Amino acid sequence: MRLLSQRTLARVAVVLGFIPATLAAQQSTTITGRVMSDGNTPITGVTISISELRIGAQSDAFGRYSFTAPASATGRTVTLMARRLGYQPDSARVTLAGGPLAQDFRLVPSATQLTGVVVTALGIEKEKSQLGTAQQQINSEDLNVTKAMNIVQQVQGKVSGVNITGSGNQGGSTAIVIRGQNTLASNNQPLFIVDGIPVSNQNRGGGLGNGYDFGNAISDLNSEDVESFTILKGPNAAAIYGSRAQNGAIVITTKKGASSNGRMRTEIATSYSWDGPGRLPDFQNGYGQGAGGAFSYGDGAGGGVGDGLDQSYGPRLDGTPRCQFDSPGAGTATCTPTPFIAHPDNVKDFFETGHTMSSTVAVSGGTERANARMSVGVDNVDGFVPNNFFQKTTGLLSGGLQVSPKFSTTAVLQYARNNGQNRPGTGYNNSILEQFFWFGRQVDVSKLKDWRQMGAVNGGPAAREYNWNYNYHNNPYYQQEANSVDDSRDRFIVQGTAKYQVLNWLSASLRSGSDIFRYNIDQRFDPAFLNGAFVNQSYQGGFSFINDYRNEHNTELLINASNNVMDNLVLNAMLGGNLRREQFTTTTTQTTGISVAGIYNVSNAAITPTLGQFASRRNMNSVFGSISGTFNNYWTVEATGRNDVSSTLPKGDNSYFYPSVNTSFVLTDA
Repeated sequence: MRLLSQRTLARVAVVLGFIPATLAAQQSTTITGRVMSDGNTPITGVTISISELRIGAQSDAFGRYSFTAPASATGRTVTLMARRLGYQPDSARVTLAGGPLAQDFRLVPSATQLTGVVVTALGIEKEKSQLGTAQQQINSEDLNVTKAMNIVQQVQGKVSGVNITGSGNQGGSTAIVIRGQNTLASNNQPLFIVDGIPVSNQNRGGGLGNGYDFGNAISDLNSEDVESFTILKGPNAAAIYGSRAQNGAIVITTKKGASSNGRMRTEIATSYSWDGPGRLPDFQNGYGQGAGGAFSYGDGAGGGVGDGLDQSYGPRLDGTPRCQFDSPGAGTATCTPTPFIAHPDNVKDFFETGHTMSSTVAVSGGTERANARMSVGVDNVDGFVPNNFFQKTTGLLSGGLQVSPKFSTTAVLQYARNNGQNRPGTGYNNSILEQFFWFGRQVDVSKLKDWRQMGAVNGGPAAREYNWNYNYHNNPYYQQEANSVDDSRDRFIVQGTAKYQVLNWLSASLRSGSDIFRYNIDQRFDPAFLNGAFVNQSYQGGFSFINDYRNEHNTELLINASNNVMDNLVLNAMLGGNLRREQFTTTTTQTTGISVAGIYNVSNAAITPTLGQFASRRNMNSVFGSISGTFNNYWTVEATGRNDVSSTLPKGDNSYFYPSVNTSFVLTDA
């Protein structure tokens, strides 16, 4: 065997030395990293790309991203760019050497006209510049600048194109109408979505004659738990939700835990306010109770001169001594007249100074793989109407887990306990304020506080409370204290989501959740209560008991795709399906007469109780989708479609379709 020469050996060594380099050149490069803000919180929706290779990815909810550069690019030095509206872009020069490559970014906020991302329909986050529909988002800080009993009230004055009105009663319902009335029906309220799950905003009137406003169900939410409040304005923006979003939709996302290197974060929010009626009617104070310039109290029911009337068309309030309901010896021949003078603040003096105390304590924290948040909130309201109280207790527990680089899960559980005591009545015959429209201007309201004196003290009916008029009105203090109206609602909102990142530009998520509550209303009425819809005065009182149960369950599958198909074109597509199951039952037991006073039980009914029962079930199966294209980050065109199949319509004719098309053009960017 002939030995190789030194020159030959050298050549072999050179060839062998090139082999590793050649193998490396044929290996692709996987680029990974995290994008954080200057506050050390992850940023979602950041586009990280290599423009010369036309490849890239977006950061997820934990700020992480990952994509692969082809083997043909190995050995090249390229620019890795991180961009997101609302932040200054950042870049890094990297060499694609094959194998793994790690590159983190830290973005600094930047003020722009269209800043960041917003939560849109189905909880999907989009850049504001890529929206073709009108919507407006409020963050937690702006939402909680002021504190109100109803989260909808806190939006007032902070968004455009909406009309927010209250019932006028503390603790009553608050209506929000987006871009005006859309139907002739009484309900023009939008659809409410919390963490992707539709929730009830039911406004429950209670009792015989619906004489009380028990508020709307969205007030169960604790605004301190809200991360964002997005209003989808008009049917075009909310078309993906189908017919029940014909009046628009409001998408609410709750706060989640964030990565804090394993440290816990504690938040405490508390507020205290003094409450009173916002505005009272203007009253004349020239004339007092009676008619034709004449008045003299006899028995408060027509036994005197004009004393059975409630309007103030009587004598001048000039101090002339006249017999009145609170004069010594009223209702007898020995009545001692007292000065007939005005009490200009007698309506104002009935109302007290209310007090509202709200507190929320939240604890959150997490790591790169897991996060959690827990909060407890309590609202205590001592109303400005005497003997009127409200209390709301809320709890929230949420968590997220990054099971693997491509698979993540989140879950949210909310609980609310809402109690109301002695809500003020509404309507012509039941409202406290209604009687003040007719109130005798000479009546000293402070004399009515001791209503437990019998009417016989001032010549009135022996079975009635102490009062100034026995024909048309109850003593307002008696009305609030002797006729208890209690309501309570226990509510759970639960939601779970699993998401899988199939490819850099393609993800699939499965979400399921329920809105469940039980609602009880107990109304008890004294026999002297004048509203005949509630009580027959021939008996010892009446009652009305109402029990509601509601459960709506939704299961939803979403497939989302977002990709830069060209340097100047971004395509976003979504395809999904939803299974909705609704159940509602209500039972009522009521009577206008009981046998023994003070025992409000069916066994004590003197008049056969009226029983009511209603149950409904509804199933809805839906498929929906959308596709949009954004050209050069300033022109967006989007089309959506939804098809529903309802169980409440005749078979064969129970399928209906909702399409929409929208576009936007950002002139300043163009």
